[in-house]
Amino acid sequence: MEIETSSGNPSGLSTSEVAILRGHLERAHREAKARLLRQQAVATEADPFTEALDAAEQTREQDDAVESVERDRALLWEIEHALAKMDAGTYGVSELSSEPIGFPRLDAVPWARVTADESEE
Repeated sequence: MEIETSSGNPSGLSTSEVAILRGHLERAHREAKARLLRQQAVATEADPFTEALDAAEQTREQDDAVESVERDRALLWEIEHALAKMDAGTYGVSELSSEPIGFPRLDAVPWARVTADESEE
């Protein structure tokens, strides 16, 4: 059985693999965006009539939400960058070495920018 590779993509990924990975990226994008909206609401929400202990808990929850918002913003940027690379035909290729990243790594981390070996260095 011959594997159909995605035309113009130097990654060596088949068109079905690219479709699977696009699905992973789009799902991760939706999930991160939904978390971001929820956490932004928590980060900005404040109850002016709270007891001292409740206020401390509320502040901790808001601090945690702010950290989560920052993580999700960074993740959204990575996902959007990967989708843009997919549209440009450069997805699945290391940004350091131009070597193919490989389906197993991209299946685990679809927004990966470098090969597994390069990420360990």
